[in-house]
Amino acid sequence: MHGAAERLLVDRIGGDTAVLAVNEAEATALGVPSGALLGGPAAALYDADAMKRLQSMLAEPGDSDTYVFPASLTRHDGTRLDVMAIAVRGGTSETPVIDIFKAPGAEADSGFHDLAESNEIMWGIIQAAREAIWCIRYDLPVDVTVPTDEIVDQIFKHPSVWCMCNNAMAKAYGLRDETDLNARNVRFHWPRNAVNEAFIREVIANGFRVDGAISEDYRRDGTPVRMENDVRAHIVEGRLHRLWGTLREVRQVGIDLRNGVSDYAALAFELMPLPACLMQPDGTVISENAAWRLTFGSRGEVSAKMAFRSAGISESREIVLPLPLASGESFHHLVTSQWQTVSDLAYGATSTRYLAVTARLLDSDPGVQR
Repeated sequence: MHGAAERLLVDRIGGDTAVLAVNEAEATALGVPSGALLGGPAAALYDADAMKRLQSMLAEPGDSDTYVFPASLTRHDGTRLDVMAIAVRGGTSETPVIDIFKAPGAEADSGFHDLAESNEIMWGIIQAAREAIWCIRYDLPVDVTVPTDEIVDQIFKHPSVWCMCNNAMAKAYGLRDETDLNARNVRFHWPRNAVNEAFIREVIANGFRVDGAISEDYRRDGTPVRMENDVRAHIVEGRLHRLWGTLREVRQVGIDLRNGVSDYAALAFELMPLPACLMQPDGTVISENAAWRLTFGSRGEVSAKMAFRSAGISESREIVLPLPLASGESFHHLVTSQWQTVSDLAYGATSTRYLAVTARLLDSDPGVQR
């Protein structure tokens, strides 16, 4: 256990996000002299998403939960080191600190799961974490130097099993505990279908580092559920050995879509034959028309999120997406997204810029099934 502890990367940040301490293992991994990072900003070490999590922990009053999440550290030469981070808040309410433990499992030959299991305390923290942690290990590594279609095919065809999954991950699938998941084939809970192919293509397009990507997973009883994933990868010499990260269920939220809508423009929008929705620049749904509600039902928010993530920043874009229908199946739609600017607060938006989305069904055949 002592040897495993020495391999952990550990640092401490204060309430102002300054680095208070860094252990020798982390300094060596980042290629800097011991002590060189002290007093500097944590933002120089951590990626933006990790910093948002850490700042949120520091802002919470009183004690906060332990958080486990993928993070990226910046080495001295500017390259990136992907890690799984365990952040534990301490100190006092007036002078909080966060201790951040990290294992180099994303790049080291020995996986994070093995390292964590050899450290009883660390594995206990992971197991107690409320975030669902998962890892897919490929017994036959995937060649990521080939074209995207071939990568996708290999990812779903090569033998793969779950590992490093914690209790929260097992509960997300309706299982008793992680022993019902680890070392088992991934296909029952995460099959090949149109949504998951789109999910993998998004991961590939973002260099195997993406936050908030949507997958379609299956619970123990076969019920499909949409999950939002933060994903990282362990790639060595062009071969993918592991996909890993955290996930959370996409919750359906009811929205009163006609509240305050009384003018003719709103009526025309409501009665459009094509499913349509309006979103704020942060992806918040402002309104959905009758066709959108009828077509997508309780999954309308998931479809809107998929459209938003594919919209880009250009004025107009068309893309084919496998959107989930109210029936539970996914069908390919031609999704047209257009950013527009108005001079008033139309439809209750908090910004003068909004995204208009329409979805046209391309065929009546659902995407790839299980």
